[in-house]
Amino acid sequence: MIRLPSFSAPLLALLVLAAPSAAAAEAGDILVQAGHEGRPASCAVHHVKACNLGTGANGAREREWTAQVADVTTRVLRDRGYAVLRRPADYDGSDTVRAAVFLHFDGAAPCASGASVGFPATTSRAFVDAWEGRYRAWFPYRFVGENFTKNEHGYYGFRKVDAPQKMLIEFGEMTCPAQFAWMAPRLHEMGALLAAFLMEQVPR
Repeated sequence: MIRLPSFSAPLLALLVLAAPSAAAAEAGDILVQAGHEGRPASCAVHHVKACNLGTGANGAREREWTAQVADVTTRVLRDRGYAVLRRPADYDGSDTVRAAVFLHFDGAAPCASGASVGFPATTSRAFVDAWEGRYRAWFPYRFVGENFTKNEHGYYGFRKVDAPQKMLIEFGEMTCPAQFAWMAPRLHEMGALLAAFLMEQVPR
Protein backbone atom coordinates (compact mmCIF):
# COMPACT_ATOMS: atom_id res chain seq x y z
CA MET A 1 0.00 0.00 0.00
CA ILE A 2 1.26 3.48 -0.85
CA ARG A 3 0.51 6.09 1.77
CA LEU A 4 -0.45 9.46 0.38
CA PRO A 5 0.60 12.55 2.29
CA SER A 6 -2.16 14.19 4.30
CA PHE A 7 -2.94 17.86 3.78
CA SER A 8 -4.82 20.32 5.92
CA ALA A 9 -8.04 21.67 4.46
CA PRO A 10 -6.61 25.15 3.68
CA LEU A 11 -3.53 23.66 1.98
CA LEU A 12 -5.67 21.25 -0.02
CA ALA A 13 -7.81 24.14 -1.24
CA LEU A 14 -4.71 26.01 -2.37
CA LEU A 15 -3.46 22.96 -4.26
CA VAL A 16 -6.78 22.58 -6.06
CA LEU A 17 -6.78 26.25 -7.04
CA ALA A 18 -3.20 26.01 -8.30
CA ALA A 19 -3.93 22.99 -10.51
CA PRO A 20 -4.34 23.75 -14.23
CA SER A 21 -7.93 23.71 -15.40
CA ALA A 22 -9.72 23.80 -18.72
CA ALA A 23 -11.13 27.10 -19.91
CA ALA A 24 -14.60 27.74 -18.51
CA ALA A 25 -17.24 30.19 -19.65
CA GLU A 26 -15.96 33.75 -19.62
CA ALA A 27 -16.93 37.18 -20.85
CA GLY A 28 -14.65 39.67 -22.57
CA ASP A 29 -14.34 42.07 -25.46
CA ILE A 30 -12.83 39.84 -28.15
CA LEU A 31 -12.18 36.12 -28.61
CA VAL A 32 -9.20 34.99 -30.69
CA GLN A 33 -8.97 31.28 -31.51
CA ALA A 34 -5.92 29.72 -33.15
CA GLY A 35 -7.17 26.96 -35.46
CA HIS A 36 -5.92 23.43 -34.70
CA GLU A 37 -3.72 24.68 -31.84
CA GLY A 38 -3.17 22.05 -29.15
CA ARG A 39 -3.99 19.10 -31.36
CA PRO A 40 -3.65 16.15 -31.43
CA ALA A 41 -3.18 16.11 -27.64
CA SER A 42 -6.42 18.01 -26.97
CA CYS A 43 -8.68 15.77 -29.06
CA ALA A 44 -9.01 12.80 -26.71
CA VAL A 45 -9.34 15.05 -23.66
CA HIS A 46 -12.24 16.94 -25.21
CA HIS A 47 -13.78 13.91 -26.97
CA VAL A 48 -13.14 15.32 -30.44
CA LYS A 49 -13.84 12.58 -32.99
CA ALA A 50 -12.73 14.42 -36.12
CA CYS A 51 -9.28 15.44 -34.92
CA ASN A 52 -8.30 17.67 -37.84
CA LEU A 53 -4.64 18.61 -37.45
CA GLY A 54 -4.70 21.26 -40.16
CA THR A 55 -2.48 21.65 -43.18
CA GLY A 56 1.22 22.33 -43.56
CA ALA A 57 4.04 22.83 -46.02
CA ASN A 58 7.83 23.07 -46.09
CA GLY A 59 8.09 21.75 -42.54
CA ALA A 60 5.71 24.41 -41.17
CA ARG A 61 2.35 23.51 -39.64
CA GLU A 62 -0.88 25.46 -39.78
CA ARG A 63 -1.39 25.09 -36.04
CA GLU A 64 1.97 26.79 -35.44
CA TRP A 65 1.20 29.66 -37.78
CA THR A 66 -2.27 30.29 -36.37
CA ALA A 67 -0.83 30.40 -32.84
CA GLN A 68 1.78 32.96 -33.87
CA VAL A 69 -0.78 35.24 -35.49
CA ALA A 70 -3.22 34.82 -32.59
CA ASP A 71 -0.52 35.66 -30.04
CA VAL A 72 0.42 38.90 -31.81
CA THR A 73 -3.22 39.92 -32.18
CA THR A 74 -3.89 39.17 -28.52
CA ARG A 75 -0.81 41.06 -27.30
CA VAL A 76 -1.62 44.18 -29.32
CA LEU A 77 -5.24 44.21 -28.16
CA ARG A 78 -4.38 43.64 -24.50
CA ASP A 79 -1.79 46.41 -24.67
CA ARG A 80 -4.65 48.69 -25.75
CA GLY A 81 -6.78 47.63 -22.80
CA TYR A 82 -9.04 45.03 -24.40
CA ALA A 83 -10.17 41.95 -22.50
CA VAL A 84 -9.14 39.17 -24.90
CA LEU A 85 -10.10 35.51 -24.55
CA ARG A 86 -7.29 33.61 -26.29
CA ARG A 87 -8.49 30.10 -27.17
CA PRO A 88 -6.91 26.96 -28.71
CA ALA A 89 -8.77 24.57 -31.00
CA ASP A 90 -10.47 22.60 -28.21
CA TYR A 91 -11.63 23.83 -24.81
CA ASP A 92 -14.49 23.43 -22.37
CA GLY A 93 -17.20 25.96 -21.77
CA SER A 94 -18.52 28.77 -23.90
CA ASP A 95 -17.85 32.49 -23.97
CA THR A 96 -19.55 35.85 -24.42
CA VAL A 97 -17.72 38.60 -26.30
CA ARG A 98 -18.37 41.49 -28.67
CA ALA A 99 -16.48 39.91 -31.58
CA ALA A 100 -14.84 36.53 -32.21
CA VAL A 101 -12.30 35.55 -34.85
CA PHE A 102 -11.11 32.04 -35.70
CA LEU A 103 -7.76 31.88 -37.49
CA HIS A 104 -6.76 29.41 -40.21
CA PHE A 105 -4.58 28.85 -43.26
CA ASP A 106 -5.85 26.84 -46.19
CA GLY A 107 -4.46 23.70 -47.79
CA ALA A 108 -5.44 22.50 -51.26
CA ALA A 109 -4.11 21.21 -54.53
CA PRO A 110 -1.18 23.61 -54.99
CA CYS A 111 -2.40 27.14 -55.71
CA ALA A 112 -6.05 26.12 -56.09
CA SER A 113 -7.09 28.25 -53.13
CA GLY A 114 -6.20 31.44 -51.29
CA ALA A 115 -7.73 33.71 -48.66
CA SER A 116 -11.40 33.46 -47.67
CA VAL A 117 -13.83 34.02 -44.81
CA GLY A 118 -16.64 32.09 -43.18
CA PHE A 119 -19.38 33.48 -40.95
CA PRO A 120 -22.90 32.75 -39.69
CA ALA A 121 -25.94 34.73 -40.84
CA THR A 122 -25.89 36.75 -37.61
CA THR A 123 -22.60 38.43 -38.48
CA SER A 124 -23.09 41.86 -40.01
CA ARG A 125 -22.28 42.57 -43.64
CA ALA A 126 -20.37 45.66 -42.54
CA PHE A 127 -18.02 43.58 -40.34
CA VAL A 128 -17.26 41.15 -43.17
CA ASP A 129 -16.82 43.88 -45.78
CA ALA A 130 -14.48 45.85 -43.54
CA TRP A 131 -12.16 42.86 -43.11
CA GLU A 132 -12.30 41.87 -46.77
CA GLY A 133 -11.48 45.39 -47.89
CA ARG A 134 -8.55 45.69 -45.50
CA TYR A 135 -7.12 42.25 -46.27
CA ARG A 136 -7.58 42.37 -50.05
CA ALA A 137 -5.62 45.63 -50.10
CA TRP A 138 -2.72 43.91 -48.32
CA PHE A 139 -2.75 40.29 -49.55
CA PRO A 140 -1.47 40.08 -53.16
CA TYR A 141 -2.97 36.68 -54.02
CA ARG A 142 -6.40 35.18 -54.59
CA PHE A 143 -9.43 35.85 -52.44
CA VAL A 144 -11.57 32.80 -53.15
CA GLY A 145 -14.83 33.79 -51.51
CA GLU A 146 -17.17 33.67 -48.53
CA ASN A 147 -18.58 30.54 -46.91
CA PHE A 148 -17.38 28.60 -49.92
CA THR A 149 -17.20 25.34 -47.96
CA LYS A 150 -19.64 23.77 -45.52
CA ASN A 151 -16.97 23.82 -42.80
CA GLU A 152 -16.49 27.57 -43.17
CA HIS A 153 -20.17 28.41 -42.95
CA GLY A 154 -20.88 25.96 -40.12
CA TYR A 155 -17.60 26.21 -38.21
CA TYR A 156 -17.89 24.44 -34.85
CA GLY A 157 -16.30 27.35 -32.99
CA PHE A 158 -19.25 29.59 -33.80
CA ARG A 159 -21.41 27.49 -31.48
CA LYS A 160 -19.05 27.98 -28.55
CA VAL A 161 -19.30 31.75 -28.35
CA ASP A 162 -22.12 34.25 -27.95
CA ALA A 163 -21.09 37.25 -30.05
CA PRO A 164 -22.82 39.52 -32.57
CA GLN A 165 -19.79 39.30 -34.87
CA LYS A 166 -18.14 35.94 -35.62
CA MET A 167 -15.77 35.25 -38.48
CA LEU A 168 -13.45 32.47 -39.56
CA ILE A 169 -10.45 33.83 -41.44
CA GLU A 170 -8.39 31.81 -43.92
CA PHE A 171 -5.34 34.03 -44.42
CA GLY A 172 -4.06 32.20 -47.49
CA GLU A 173 -2.98 28.84 -48.86
CA MET A 174 0.08 27.30 -47.23
CA THR A 175 0.34 24.65 -49.95
CA CYS A 176 0.84 27.24 -52.70
CA PRO A 177 4.62 27.92 -52.87
CA ALA A 178 4.21 31.57 -53.84
CA GLN A 179 1.66 32.29 -51.10
CA PHE A 180 3.71 30.37 -48.54
CA ALA A 181 6.87 32.34 -49.36
CA TRP A 182 4.98 35.63 -49.06
CA MET A 183 3.16 34.77 -45.81
CA ALA A 184 5.96 33.06 -43.87
CA PRO A 185 7.88 36.25 -42.97
CA ARG A 186 4.69 38.28 -42.43
CA LEU A 187 2.89 36.42 -39.63
CA HIS A 188 3.62 39.22 -37.16
CA GLU A 189 2.27 41.82 -39.58
CA MET A 190 -0.79 39.64 -40.11
CA GLY A 191 -1.51 39.65 -36.39
CA ALA A 192 -1.04 43.41 -36.16
CA LEU A 193 -3.34 43.94 -39.16
CA LEU A 194 -6.04 41.83 -37.56
CA ALA A 195 -5.69 43.68 -34.25
CA ALA A 196 -6.05 47.04 -36.02
CA PHE A 197 -9.21 45.80 -37.75
CA LEU A 198 -10.71 44.56 -34.48
CA MET A 199 -9.95 47.82 -32.67
CA GLU A 200 -11.72 49.69 -35.46
CA GLN A 201 -14.75 47.41 -35.32
CA VAL A 202 -14.93 47.02 -31.53
CA PRO A 203 -14.19 50.47 -30.10
CA ARG A 204 -13.53 50.72 -26.39
